[in-house]
Amino acid sequence: MGCTASMLTSPSPVQADTAAAKQRSLRLRRFGMASSTYALGLLILAMCTALGLFPAPALKTLALGFALINLALLLVFLSGWNERFADPSLTGLQTVLGVTVVAFILVLGPQVQFVAAPFYSVIFIFGMLRLQPRALTLLALYLLASYSAATVWRHQFQPESIDWRRDAVISVLVVGSSIWFATAAIYISRLRARLRASLQHIAALATHDALTGIWNRRQIDQDLEAAVKHAQRTGSALCVLLVDVDHFKAINDQHGHAMGDEVLKVVAACLAGSLRAGDQVARYGGEEFLLLLPGTSLAQASVLAERLRAALQNSQALPEHETNITASFGLAVWRAGESASHLVRRADRAMYRAKAAGRNRVEADSPVQAMG
Repeated sequence: MGCTASMLTSPSPVQADTAAAKQRSLRLRRFGMASSTYALGLLILAMCTALGLFPAPALKTLALGFALINLALLLVFLSGWNERFADPSLTGLQTVLGVTVVAFILVLGPQVQFVAAPFYSVIFIFGMLRLQPRALTLLALYLLASYSAATVWRHQFQPESIDWRRDAVISVLVVGSSIWFATAAIYISRLRARLRASLQHIAALATHDALTGIWNRRQIDQDLEAAVKHAQRTGSALCVLLVDVDHFKAINDQHGHAMGDEVLKVVAACLAGSLRAGDQVARYGGEEFLLLLPGTSLAQASVLAERLRAALQNSQALPEHETNITASFGLAVWRAGESASHLVRRADRAMYRAKAAGRNRVEADSPVQAMG
């Protein structure tokens, strides 16, 4: 047959833009959360400095490093350069930097070993927001290795700071809490993955037609409103095409609803498979389909509509000795100041004129010659 199985449409421009904006905002919020954590850590170290537990020069060095790291990350996020990485949130990089900073704190301030466990726990909480179980496991291994290296360094070069009883307790606390937080983070990460899959499934059900897999009326109405606003703002062309399958009730009566469903799937596949990038198609209700054609003139849309009409006529979802599928097409071009609902009503009027003129034809709500 000329048209076969349908498939899910790609995200609409409205959905894609909205999702991208939300992701950028979320990444900046996560970065802000990480920066706030750094600032809180510096505040705690400043208190330790005031109490004589942490050297002032080391605090100044850490503060300068904090400022440079966060400025560099902020520039990366604002420039969009982070989009080049597999993880645009740069969560892995930020957690590794955090663990490395804690190791330097332990080396620079032998008296502040007690900050290791709470700092590490915050890093794991931050990491589980994005990292996968394998990355979290590697982070835990790096944490334990860097902590061990810092401890060995102190024992080697700062023996006067060693308190075996205190260090033993802190080491057990760090290792135990790190393993616990890593395990909890991995568990939560897996729960998040399952939840994300469920939400994606729910989102697909909310925006796609269950039978044909293309957009549903709710989604195309949103896209149409956005397209009209864009056309109003830029003065660009915009057309809509309303398609109604001819004699659909007779198909259901003669061949059953299962065959009627198959016809709708074939029509959806033909329409979706013939569109350009940026065009949208949706099941608008029953046997009606709506095509949104941004940046398309009336002449271009008329040519596209005729091509779609011919493709449907050449398809074959009905039994062999039956008439091929046909449809009536109503075309309307947006006029300045016109609402989305009025634009669709004009396309609907044109579609009914096509049916009244004999079906299997294209009619435009404009003084152009009908085709078909």
